[in-house]
Amino acid sequence: MLKERVDLFEFKKEEKRFLENVCKKVEEVISYTSVYAGSSDDVEHGILIGNDVVFIDTHTPEVNLTGIKAKLDSISDSVSVEKMERDFPAWRFEALILGERVKLEYWCADATRVLPDRMGVYFVKVPLPKEPNAGCLCSEENLSVALSKVVIGGYYLERECPIEPEKYGFKRVLSGEMSGLSIHSAKGNLYRKITSF
Repeated sequence: MLKERVDLFEFKKEEKRFLENVCKKVEEVISYTSVYAGSSDDVEHGILIGNDVVFIDTHTPEVNLTGIKAKLDSISDSVSVEKMERDFPAWRFEALILGERVKLEYWCADATRVLPDRMGVYFVKVPLPKEPNAGCLCSEENLSVALSKVVIGGYYLERECPIEPEKYGFKRVLSGEMSGLSIHSAKGNLYRKITSF
């Protein structure tokens, strides 16, 4: 179960409570691919949104690969990594975490241009681009495209992404503490897709 993974890393009490509740909700769509856009070595939060997670980020690929592998090694009984054949640099990690097989893919790409067709969860914690040629994850246009790919009943998890997702058929179901590398103090919010737009 996703909730048990919260204990694998040290979160503050308030954040832990919020993340446990997020896990309970997103477990409903665990059969779908989930996407974490913009913070690809944040395994701590990434493993909480599914068993098939795609990290998409153009920033420092060598650092991201090393960070993902090191964090998975610290919590997994076995980790394998292989380079994937795609139009952009990509790697697949497979790990055994608390007895569950987890697949994480890292796509070194612009998340405003490359997304899976269907997602159970779309997660954005650092929406502003770190590279000059990357799109902004919180722009109205880019966010509407991403949210259109979330399945009905799926979720949008965000921190510091100021667009109102309600106009795209989402309803906020949770709000709470979520850490992030930011000078801003912002809550994490979980929205559920209740209708298409």
